Amino acid sequence: MARQPAVFAALALVTGVITGMVLYSRAGFFGLAYDLVVAQSPDYYGIPLDDPAFTQMARPGVMASASGLEFIDGSPDAGQYLWQALTTFPGFVVTAGAFFLMWRLMWRARGGVYIPQVARRVRFLGGWLLAGGLLAPQIENFAMMRLLDTMAVGEAGYRTGEIPLVVPLVGLGLLALAGILRDGVRMREDLEGTV
Repeated sequence: MARQPAVFAALALVTGVITGMVLYSRAGFFGLAYDLVVAQSPDYYGIPLDDPAFTQMARPGVMASASGLEFIDGSPDAGQYLWQALTTFPGFVVTAGAFFLMWRLMWRARGGVYIPQVARRVRFLGGWLLAGGLLAPQIENFAMMRLLDTMAVGEAGYRTGEIPLVVPLVGLGLLALAGILRDGVRMREDLEGTV
C-alpha cells in the first residue's frame, strides 16, 4: 500500500515534465509565440547545389543537394496562425489525453484490475490511442497543406500524412487487453457466485 502514493507522485511528475516539454517543443506554444509562420513543402525537391562554394564542402564524387523547401511569412494573418497551430495541436491533444486517461485508469485500478470499470477504461484508452494515432497526423498534414496554400502558388495538394505505427498498435493491444480483462471480470463474478 505504501507504494501507491509513490507511483501516483511519479506519474504526476512524469506527466508534468512531458506536458511542459511538449508545449515548449511545439514551436513556441504551437507556433503562436512567433511573429512568423513556416510551411514545409511535402515535395522533397532534389535541388542540386552546383555553386562552387557548395561543391567544395563535399568530398570528391559526392553531390550536395537541398532536399526540402520551407516558406516563411513574416506578416501572417489570423488564419495562418490558426493553420500553423493545427500543424502540431492534434498530436498534443492525443498525448495529453492519453496521459489523463492513463492517470484515471491507474487511479481506478487501485482496487484491483478485474473490475468492470478498469476493463472499460482500458478499452477507452485503447480506442483513444487508435483513433488519435490515425487521425492526428492526417489533421496536422491537412493543416500544413492549407498553410502552404496561403503562402505558395500551386504547391498545396492533399496527401495522406505519415502515420507512426506505434501509437495505433498500442491502441489495438489495449483493446485486446480490455477484452481479456472483461473475460476475467466475468470469470471472477462466476467464481464469487459459486463460492
